[in-house]
Amino acid sequence: MKIEFHAHPSLWIAAFSLKHPDLLLMLHTVQPARDRRLLADVEILGPPNDWVREIANLPGVMEVRHLGVAPDLGRYRVEHGASGPATLMLKLGMLMRYPITVQNGVVSGELVDQVSQIRRFVAALRASGHDARIVSLRHQSLRSRQPNLTQVQREIFRQAVAAGYFEVPRRITLTRLAEMLSRSKSSVSETLAVVERKLAESASDSSV
Repeated sequence: MKIEFHAHPSLWIAAFSLKHPDLLLMLHTVQPARDRRLLADVEILGPPNDWVREIANLPGVMEVRHLGVAPDLGRYRVEHGASGPATLMLKLGMLMRYPITVQNGVVSGELVDQVSQIRRFVAALRASGHDARIVSLRHQSLRSRQPNLTQVQREIFRQAVAAGYFEVPRRITLTRLAEMLSRSKSSVSETLAVVERKLAESASDSSV
């Protein structure tokens, strides 16, 4: 399900985006950090510039790291305080496909979850002052029974799916995924191998 919403100007990413409406921001990860903070990896597409100082002075931002530049592209890691949409997404365990785009204060992304859960998320966004709407809806039925995954396995799998690890071609390497999850490359690889085996066994059992 694709959704979009006008982010409240009190959010750092909305404040920056509204000030620079011609720039396209692409969020590649949003994950919990220390002290109830959030960590976001973002690319800013537009004329090359160093936005560290400006981002550091935005509402709720604690720390900014410049990860590198490319033609018409800058990469940043932003540590910031809990924000309504991101905190709500993590609290509800929503699976959002990355990248999430932001332009002129409008956030766009694709959620992969039960319709009832997505509608709950959208309703909560509206209730908190974000003008959210469902852009498109695609139903996908799963015939196989759900495999028995641990909480850690489920979270790593969800993050891998959201980051595009299972897409063809892959949008993220195993090394980068491990860095995003703050885990070793070997532990992420082993966990995903276990998850894939359980998924295969579950699909096999359901077809018998």
